[in-house]
Amino acid sequence: MSDTTSGSWDEPHYTSFLLWDIDREFQNAHEAYEEWLVKNRRKRAAWKCIVGSNEEDALGKSLSLGRRVQKCIEDGQETFGSRFERGDSPCHTILSAQLLRLQHEVNVPLWDCLHSRIPLSIPYDELLRTVKSVRRACLTALRDQHNRLATRSKTPYLPPPRFSVNFCPFALQLRKDQKKGSTVFQTKKIRPHDRYDEREICPYCNAQISVSAHSGLPDYRRLLFQSHISQPSAQKDDRATFACSSCYKTFDDSYAFLDHIFQKEIVSERSCLRRWSARFSITSGFMKSDPALVEKCLRNCLQREMTRAKQLQMKISTTKELQVTIRPVDSRTSSNSS
Repeated sequence: MSDTTSGSWDEPHYTSFLLWDIDREFQNAHEAYEEWLVKNRRKRAAWKCIVGSNEEDALGKSLSLGRRVQKCIEDGQETFGSRFERGDSPCHTILSAQLLRLQHEVNVPLWDCLHSRIPLSIPYDELLRTVKSVRRACLTALRDQHNRLATRSKTPYLPPPRFSVNFCPFALQLRKDQKKGSTVFQTKKIRPHDRYDEREICPYCNAQISVSAHSGLPDYRRLLFQSHISQPSAQKDDRATFACSSCYKTFDDSYAFLDHIFQKEIVSERSCLRRWSARFSITSGFMKSDPALVEKCLRNCLQREMTRAKQLQMKISTTKELQVTIRPVDSRTSSNSS
C-alpha cells in the first residue's frame, strides 16, 4: 500500500472526481482481464464450438460501476446539481476507500497474473466478491449522500471530540479470546446461499459487517469484528461502525478502517500515530485554507471548556455548602453527648 495513491480520504475530493477515478480503475481492470483471457485462452471442445456456450462471464460483466450506480448519479445531479457532484465528507471517505480497494485488491492481482512468466489462474471468486462489494458500497454511499442532502440541517455543527469508544461486547470478547490464543469464531452471513456476498452479522448486536479483504492484513475478518462499536438502539441503520483504538476515529466503511489500521501498523506518514499537530496549527496553511472552520472549532472548544469550568465550580460550591451545613450539626451532636 503506497502513500502516493490518489485515493487518500484525508485530502479534499469531489464526488464526481472520485467516481470518475473509480470508473477508470474499473476500465483498467476490465482491460487487464480481457488481456489475460486472450493470453490464457484454451481450445474449446468441438461440441462447444458448434453448439456455443450460454454461460455468462460474471466477472467481466461486473467490472464496471453498473447501471444502478449510474442511475443514482443522474438522479442526484438532476435533484441537487453541483451540490451532489461536490458531495460531502462521509461519501468521499467511502468512495476513496473503494478506489484504493480497486487499485490494490483487484487490479494488482490481475496485473500480476497477466505479466507472470508462468501461466497463473486468477482468483476468480475472490475478485468477483470484491468487485460486487465495491459496486454495492458505491451505490450505498451515493444513496446515503442523496438522503443527507435532502434532509441536511441549515445550521451545521461540529461533533464533540471523542476520547473513548463503546465497543460491542462481542468485540471485547474476541479481544479477550485473542489474548488467550483463540482466533476462531462463528458468525452468520446475511445471504448464506450467495457466496459472493461477504456481509456477515454480529451475533450480539446484529450489526452488518462487510468483510472486506485487505492484502496487507491477513486477519482482516477478526479485526473488523473486534473493532465494531455498539449500535444505538434508536439507530435505524444496521450497518456496523468501526473505531480505531488509538485515535478513536470512526469509519462506516470496512476497507477504509482496515487501511487505517494498515497505515498504523507500518507507521506510514498517514498513520494516526505519526500525524503531527502542526498541520492543524493556527499559523499553518490550515488556517488559510478554511479560517471559518478553524474559528468555529476554537469557539466550540472555548464553549466546552467554559461549560466544564462552570460545572466544576458548581460542584465545588455544592461541596462547600454541604460542609458548612454538616459542621454545626456535628458540633451540636458532640455537645449533647457530653
